[in-house]
Amino acid sequence: MPLFASIDIGSNTLRLLIGEVKNSRIADVCYERKITRLGTGVNQTGRLQDKNIEASLAVLREFSSIISRHGVKYVRAVATSALREASNSAIFIKNVLAETGISIEVISGEKEAELILKGILLSLPESLHITHLPLLIIDIGGGSTEWILYKGNQPAAATRSRVDMGSIPVGVIKLAGDFIKTDPVSEADIKNLTDEIISFIDEIKIRIGQNINRQTRFIGTAGTFTTLASIDLGLATYTREKIHLHRLPLNRLQDMSKTLLLLPLDERKNVRGLEPERADLIIPGILFTIKIMEIFKFGELTVSDYGLLEGVLF
Repeated sequence: MPLFASIDIGSNTLRLLIGEVKNSRIADVCYERKITRLGTGVNQTGRLQDKNIEASLAVLREFSSIISRHGVKYVRAVATSALREASNSAIFIKNVLAETGISIEVISGEKEAELILKGILLSLPESLHITHLPLLIIDIGGGSTEWILYKGNQPAAATRSRVDMGSIPVGVIKLAGDFIKTDPVSEADIKNLTDEIISFIDEIKIRIGQNINRQTRFIGTAGTFTTLASIDLGLATYTREKIHLHRLPLNRLQDMSKTLLLLPLDERKNVRGLEPERADLIIPGILFTIKIMEIFKFGELTVSDYGLLEGVLF
């Protein structure tokens, strides 16, 4: 059976998945992820920074070697917010192709949301009994946030579209860079950051708020949510199988937030389950998560480690 490879070139993390497609499901063969923070500085300067370009090129060279060792013939690499916005993204894409043979496709926020939904639905086992329910799926990225309202098999879906989706130009790298000026984070920074987060959530609420009800389940995918699950589980190393479908109640996230906000950055880097490279980004990430849950009245978050990468592969 042929192997397929997908690469997600995100603003914070680069990820590789090699797998087989069996019975409309993905069987993982190899999974790799490296934090390079490619999108750092793009919001402030409009350009990818040299240090992050070099780190990302090194990782993509490594990914190319892994793909070759597995004999993969079908590869699709997609890039999101950082390369959508950076003025020097074309040069980066050209250099990646020359050095690794990997051709990068820069996708829109709407296409990103579409692929996230595909990957999420592929990953949900029937035993979970939620695919027939309405789902709000959120991917808080480094430079953008994608949202999808999947209406499931509700009767209303027979007469209206089963899916509403969109993308907003805000993510944890942008929020951290623009609003966190103190260490530990001051009350003033927290207020300014929270106000900005609420303004973006309100944009989503205007679009879909009337369609969210007590049946709607909240699913979070990508780095912010998987990191929150990792912290909650106290994982010494990132373990995909343990993180996927982990559930987090709102009150536990609120308690976690109180602890993290009191810690200076150096101490946050030592929190079990929190990768040091994400220690600054977890502050906007957890505040964003909590505000989504409070505004839409969700009592629980289900974390998915599947999403864009799997949607690209399939």
